[in-house]
Amino acid sequence: MEILKCEQCGGELKRIRTRHEWFCSFCNSRYSDEPSETRKPCAKYYGLNEEVFSVECDLSKVMKKENGSGCIKSIVHCMDICENSSEIEKYLSAKCKIPDDISMKGLREDQIANALPRINEVMEPGERVIVYGNKGIFSKGKEYFVITDKRSIFVEKKNISQVLHTDIDSLKIADCGNCNLNGDYSKGIVNLDGTGTFQGALLALICVLSFEADMERAKIRLV
Repeated sequence: MEILKCEQCGGELKRIRTRHEWFCSFCNSRYSDEPSETRKPCAKYYGLNEEVFSVECDLSKVMKKENGSGCIKSIVHCMDICENSSEIEKYLSAKCKIPDDISMKGLREDQIANALPRINEVMEPGERVIVYGNKGIFSKGKEYFVITDKRSIFVEKKNISQVLHTDIDSLKIADCGNCNLNGDYSKGIVNLDGTGTFQGALLALICVLSFEADMERAKIRLV
């Protein structure tokens, strides 16, 4: 297999699959893929990055519903316009309509502070909370999900579970916009804005964080 070299320093280039780009790990120079005239978009992907995702389900059923369609389109949009996870974070706070049950930096941070004593048991020192989401009207502080820069955490009353972003094998997105990580109902991120837009941006963030942590990882399956 041909090893591509950096034009600046001669270092080996690695692929950034979330951006269709290459980068040099020595001098951080970046190179864009040349557009291919023979490359034809696959209809079943609906614009999703085929270097990142492997679609193993019929997304047409999801796309027929407003929330499901909004979720998929938001994933595509965020990964098209944002260079990295930091830009998606900024997009979440500056461009999205943030649901009332979501807490972020500068917004309802007291809910994050209340959750920290519980979720610290599965977090590493220095790990940063990005988003907290309450999962129901009658479950304040009892059922919620937390997205950090390393993992997704799920609390249901006395039970707590988590999955590292690098360990996410699949996403199961329902037509209502809800998404289960690795097909596990207990690891569900619910659609809270009624359109799927915020949900999609959050899933885009998780996926990009996963590839930033392990650029050689396998594609994320949509099942």
